[in-house]
Formats: sequence, structure tokens, C-alpha cells
Amino acid sequence: MWSDRHFYFNIYKDKSLSSHVATKSVCDYLDTLPDLKKTSDFSYCNASTDLSILFAKSVDSWSDNDTNSEKTNLISIVCTKGDSADFEKHKTLLIKIAAFLNWQLVDEQTDDGIEDFVIWSPQTHKN
Repeated sequence: MWSDRHFYFNIYKDKSLSSHVATKSVCDYLDTLPDLKKTSDFSYCNASTDLSILFAKSVDSWSDNDTNSEKTNLISIVCTKGDSADFEKHKTLLIKIAAFLNWQLVDEQTDDGIEDFVIWSPQTHKN
């Protein structure tokens, strides 16, 4: 989805959501990030970012009810668009999360119309 007001990002292993991690480990990690505040069992936010921790059947079709206390296969993110410094701040935070999970960070649709644009992946950023 594209918007002139928001970025729509996803963090997942692959688009088919073939892999999952323990929801508890995701939440435990997000709890350590000072930039985020837990707002529910499966949601975190800050002034300009909302994250949903999901166990979805499809990356393209899910709802806020697609949660599971045991398994997570998708983190959906909505960020307010601002200047490039804001984008870099969003990106840095989201790459930390993706790197922790060893998953990829994907922009649903860039401003240039590119769908499923991989911003960061463990395959392209090995240490």
C-alpha cells in the first residue's frame, strides 16, 4: 500500500511467512528498546511508529486479530512520513528489530511504486 502520509513496512523471514519465532522472544526484545512503548500484548508504538506483532496466514491479508501468544511470523509497521531524518530514524530502529530476528525489512510500496522493496536483509548484510 502506498500513502503520502505513511510508510508501510513489514518484517518477516519471507513473503510466504514460512517461518516463525516465539512471540515471547519478540516482546522481550522490543521491551528493551527505549524508543518503543508497549500498548497491548501485541502492539508497540512511539510518537510516529506503530508495530503489530502477528501470526498471519498472508502478508497481504491480515487483521489485528491475527495474533498468537506462542508464535509470530510477521511484524507490521506503520510510520508517519516526515523528512529524511525521520525516515533514517525509523529505518535504524526497524533494522535493529529485523537483525535481531534475522529477518528482512520490507517496504510494501516505495514512493517510486516498487512493491515489496527489501530495505535490509540478513543475506545482504552479513558481518
